[in-house]
Amino acid sequence: MGQTITLEDVVKRTPDLPSIPAAALKVMRETDESTSNAASIAKTLSQDQALSARVLRLANSAYYGLSKRVTNLQESVVILGMRCVRNLCMVAATYPWMSRKLDGYCLGPKAMWSHSFGTALAGQLIARMSKKASEDVVFTAGLLHDIGKVALSVWLENKTSAIVQYAELAQVSFDVAERRILGYDHCEVGEHLGRQWNLPDEIVAAVRWHHDPDQCQPSSNIVDCVHLGNFLTMAMGFGLGGDGLHYSVCENSFVRLGLQPDALDQITDQFVTGYEEYEKLFEDLSAA
Repeated sequence: MGQTITLEDVVKRTPDLPSIPAAALKVMRETDESTSNAASIAKTLSQDQALSARVLRLANSAYYGLSKRVTNLQESVVILGMRCVRNLCMVAATYPWMSRKLDGYCLGPKAMWSHSFGTALAGQLIARMSKKASEDVVFTAGLLHDIGKVALSVWLENKTSAIVQYAELAQVSFDVAERRILGYDHCEVGEHLGRQWNLPDEIVAAVRWHHDPDQCQPSSNIVDCVHLGNFLTMAMGFGLGGDGLHYSVCENSFVRLGLQPDALDQITDQFVTGYEEYEKLFEDLSAA
């Protein structure tokens, strides 16, 4: 397999490593504080002009159909709500690098974005159904669950075929094949990145354990929602790349969330409809 690349090498030596603007991270934390308000969120967001411009563009997109044009950040927070603006902020912050193609995972342009956004949306619907996890935290965790792929992709370009072949022969998932061949997987790389970015522990846990929620100690309903959202998105074929092999669902996630095994069937139509509606936002993101 050639030179061994350690997990630390991946994070330290990867060119053009993804990042989340400081203002977006601060908005994410502020919206969880009881002292935050429209003015404070707007002030934080205004620290990053490019991000602010994207959020305003999204707020004024056809998707929201506002009766009048929103011209400033505080107004957008008042009209759409802090939680909605938080999600828009994370979408605007991650889209530029999540929409790139990832050759190491056989993902074309926007495929990674399609899968990540799909997982965020599906996870949010599952959280709403279970009433056991914050919909907004699950949305953010779902959006970021595969950040390790962005960093690891560049190192996998010459190894993907070997990992896919091994996964098929051994009848294991791609992340298991990653660990057996590389010694780590994209979940561990993502956890490393999440710690570097100082993401909240509950989101880092979802990045680390979204394939193996039973291994998360203590167990997390947020991880369970992201896991099931990821499974549904894979099953629907959203952003399916070289790693879409032998992906299995954790039955205990349903149990912990108090859901029946057919819960995913119940939200499939809602998921597809919601995703198609959000595609209007994607058009605005591409132009932003």
